[in-house]
Amino acid sequence: MKRLTVLVALIALLTATSATAASPTSYRKTMNAICRAYTPKLKSAEDAMAAATTRQSKTRYEAALRKFLQLSMKQNNQLEAVRVPSELGSQMNPVLTRMKKIDPHLFKALRSARFHQTKAARSQVGTILRMTAPMNGMLDAVGLIDCGSNQP
Repeated sequence: MKRLTVLVALIALLTATSATAASPTSYRKTMNAICRAYTPKLKSAEDAMAAATTRQSKTRYEAALRKFLQLSMKQNNQLEAVRVPSELGSQMNPVLTRMKKIDPHLFKALRSARFHQTKAARSQVGTILRMTAPMNGMLDAVGLIDCGSNQP
């Protein structure tokens, strides 16, 4: 009798879980909305880094770099937290795996930037850039254009 009760509870839980799973369309809308919200902020931080570089202001560059890295980490954490519908699992798993591999490098770069170790931070940013090179195409292929080619 206990086994039957546990089995019924398990089936009910699985049914409820599958019913609340997001559709691919709503998943794309949610992900694109997150990226759309961060795009102007990231672009602003990039512009601030470029302006600091032309002015040769190390202090302003470091502040802009920290802001850029903080925003990138927040965005990645929000994107990784969104539940992937099973229909998109095979397409999104490589993207999310790559994002999770990038996170430690973002953290190291931010930590280096906070301690004014600009060379170490730039080294980590170089690694991040190499790792993210194919990401735009991967994200565009899944329908996350605002996270891919529309984002700096």
